[in-house]
Amino acid sequence: MSTFIDSAYPTRAAYEAATKLTPALRAEDESNVKAGFEKPRMLERCTGMTDRRGLGDGRSIPVVGLGLYYTPPGAATYDIVAEALKRGYRHLDTADFYENEADVGRAVRDSGIPRDEIHITSKVWPGEDGEWMTDGKKVVLDAVEASIKRLGTHTDLYLIHTPFNPEQRINYWLGLEAAQQKGLTKSIGVSNFGVKQLQNLIESPLTSVPPAANEVELHPFLRKDDIAEFCFKRGMAVIAYSPLARAKRFDNPVLARIAKTYGVSPTQVMVRWSMQHGYVPLPKSVRAERISQNADVFQFELTQADMSELDTLDERLFTEWDEWGKLDPTVTEITAAAQVALCPPPS
Repeated sequence: MSTFIDSAYPTRAAYEAATKLTPALRAEDESNVKAGFEKPRMLERCTGMTDRRGLGDGRSIPVVGLGLYYTPPGAATYDIVAEALKRGYRHLDTADFYENEADVGRAVRDSGIPRDEIHITSKVWPGEDGEWMTDGKKVVLDAVEASIKRLGTHTDLYLIHTPFNPEQRINYWLGLEAAQQKGLTKSIGVSNFGVKQLQNLIESPLTSVPPAANEVELHPFLRKDDIAEFCFKRGMAVIAYSPLARAKRFDNPVLARIAKTYGVSPTQVMVRWSMQHGYVPLPKSVRAERISQNADVFQFELTQADMSELDTLDERLFTEWDEWGKLDPTVTEITAAAQVALCPPPS
């Protein structure tokens, strides 16, 4: 019997009981492990937003979350987070870069929901000058402490937002390790890291805690199978931001046809595609009815034929890096000077 890799369920028996694993799916699990690709099949049989999948450190994360990038700080963030929590969301993804951490924290406190039932992820974006270039460990620890003060609570997962400034990258990670040791965050991870960047981090003699998760842009029009396979083999969660491709391809005929077949929307197909690939998607909207629809993906399952057809849509469509010249941060090393050149600060 192979070793069960999803830490959300400590034993194979617990996994099978929770997911009603059929003999056919059990055989597929065994086949996947023997092939060396330990994709967590359990995600295809989740029953609701409170279900969780394992992080790489033995903790867990809700299977779908609310992305909060581009959500304006203030009332807009507070209101949509409050509404999302009322509608069953228990996973919120923010960042210091989004400038809405304080509003997220206030909505969580006002919800009346026990804090341990809500998962909060935040992130720190490496800067391009000052201590960001000389004392990465200290400046990241300071940034996490500032996030916690704004949120008014710990984070469940804290990420290095980008792999920028490769000469300080290990020091940034050591700052996250220090933050975890101080109890500021339960788990630590990365975002926008590619295979080589992950390898360098994990294999460094200076680091002692591997990333629990890697958050990258993923949707049918932008696949990153090499990153997913690398992460899954090491038990790391793969979190998919912009799983709806910012609505840029809702009129794609393949996507539209498959959505019609199931009587659902293109957004629901894209979220379901992400989950069935083993990712944790972060759909986002500032409209209450949309956030409900985005997470209403547990009453249908895409066939393997439909999944395969959606897989063919990959066109390297990056939707979140326009201002950076459509670069791919998972493969392009960006120095401080390059940050300024690509996206100069306002004058």
